[in-house]
Amino acid sequence: MEDIRRRSVQISNQIVSQGWRTVVILGLAALTIVLSLALGIQYLLKEDIDCPICQPALNDYDAPFVEVDENQQEKLGLGITYFILTLCFCVLGSYFLARNSFTTLPDCIIYVFAGIIVGTGLRLTGRADAAGSAFPNQQEFFLFIIPPIIFEAGYSMNKQSFFEEAIPIFLFAVVGTIITALVFGGGIFLVGFFGIGHYFRFYEALTFGSLISAVDPVATIAIFNAMKVNKTLHYLVFGESVLNDAVAIVLYRSFSEMIGPDKPGWYLPVLTFLYIFIGSTVVGITTSCLAAFILKSTELRQNPTLELSFYLLVAFLPYFICEGLKMSGIMGILIGAMTLGHYGMPNLSETGQLSSNQLFKSIAYCGEAFVFIYLGLALTSFNHSWNVITVLISILLVLISRATNIYPLAFIINRYRRREKISQKTQFIMWFSGLRGAIAFALSLNFPGGNEETRRVVISTTLAIILFTIIVLGGGTLSILQLLRVEGATAINLSTAASRVDVDRFEEMDVTDVNESYIPNLTAKNSWMRRLDAAILKPLLTRDLVEPMEDFAEHEQEGAEGEEEEEVPF
Repeated sequence: MEDIRRRSVQISNQIVSQGWRTVVILGLAALTIVLSLALGIQYLLKEDIDCPICQPALNDYDAPFVEVDENQQEKLGLGITYFILTLCFCVLGSYFLARNSFTTLPDCIIYVFAGIIVGTGLRLTGRADAAGSAFPNQQEFFLFIIPPIIFEAGYSMNKQSFFEEAIPIFLFAVVGTIITALVFGGGIFLVGFFGIGHYFRFYEALTFGSLISAVDPVATIAIFNAMKVNKTLHYLVFGESVLNDAVAIVLYRSFSEMIGPDKPGWYLPVLTFLYIFIGSTVVGITTSCLAAFILKSTELRQNPTLELSFYLLVAFLPYFICEGLKMSGIMGILIGAMTLGHYGMPNLSETGQLSSNQLFKSIAYCGEAFVFIYLGLALTSFNHSWNVITVLISILLVLISRATNIYPLAFIINRYRRREKISQKTQFIMWFSGLRGAIAFALSLNFPGGNEETRRVVISTTLAIILFTIIVLGGGTLSILQLLRVEGATAINLSTAASRVDVDRFEEMDVTDVNESYIPNLTAKNSWMRRLDAAILKPLLTRDLVEPMEDFAEHEQEGAEGEEEEEVPF
């Protein structure tokens, strides 16, 4: 009996000594079983939920009253409740993982599996229709979920580190995205042309290639921050992935115009690309500069509520202007966020700076978590058209097209790069870090064309690619970094490890540094940017220094006593 007790104690000590490794292995095994069951449920259960994009939209909005299902509001309330409860579970899960400094898996993978588990449970209990009623359609997805994610990426970006790698970032983001879209689109077209997989028309294939070229930075950058990788790798991956989203949607818009019987001339995609790219950039810069000038010229900082309300409204204004002018809202809000963070934030009070920064982070976090939960729910809830051959070939083409992007461009950059070269290890990590996520899935929901079967195949294949890249590539990033012994990829100090939520995909904004110019003096060739910023733009659009917010009640009292002549603008 004593031997049995001693053996039990030894086994318990071994399990405890293994720590998180045992938990992760058991958890992955369980989640793998759940995933397999979820895929099988698609064929075993009769209840299917069509994706929102597959439902025809109402074209007549003139009717004063539209009769709806009496139970629709009840179903919508239940569906939103399921989403909110799942989000709360994910928030608590992130908190638990942060407290224990667990970085074996990115948060987004946990969120996807949470969506799969919830979706499977809803299907088994017959509640899937309630969740389906709360699924956003393509318009809602682009209008309410994507903009906060893109805005926060540009707003909290460290501009100085970004501009230090500006040339390679722009090459990878613009030229590389075009290469990826053309290689994937051409490959998937040839596959269908020879009857191996689903057949796509030429411009449908290029449109598919454009949406699948949108790289998601969330999972990989979270691991990079946790592992403290070298700055070159960090900002090359981040900068390329953020700008890549904007370029991918511009390509998507350009090629989608070519789908249909009335094909315009070959020059239209080029002109459309230039119009969208240049126009969106101008709208983003102009809107944010105007907002910065208004903040400088007024005393909104004396009232934090009005200040933050105005700042929140103008933050997302470029997106809707660009969408209304048939430009790229994502491109506009990204450029606008970078400009607003550079010129607008110094005009805020200290409270406004901290509050707006945290508000944007919180909204973006909820949006990102919602997207990954949505992916898991979509896997078990949508009525998919699975073409296994097309899915497998598409995954292979994703890896090939990414390689034809990274390695040739890195070779060209290294030939003319006077600074530190992009090493082979860095190039491999950049290739391995090509995860797909929110933008690719959102674009697939909005896939043009009248062929319903093609649309379903695109949505299902995109979902499969996203899950593969997030789970396999994203989950393996940490192991690859350790295996290759990437410079700067040090072990995490458990006592000082930052929260996975508060750690940015780049660096935290520091209120004390808002008066410093973010545009570095890189070379004599582009030093005019710094001179223009310091001599004209900064004095015109920002205050001389950031003053702490004065207490509004105290200011009002002092004004009543006559100690200050300035009236409080209320």
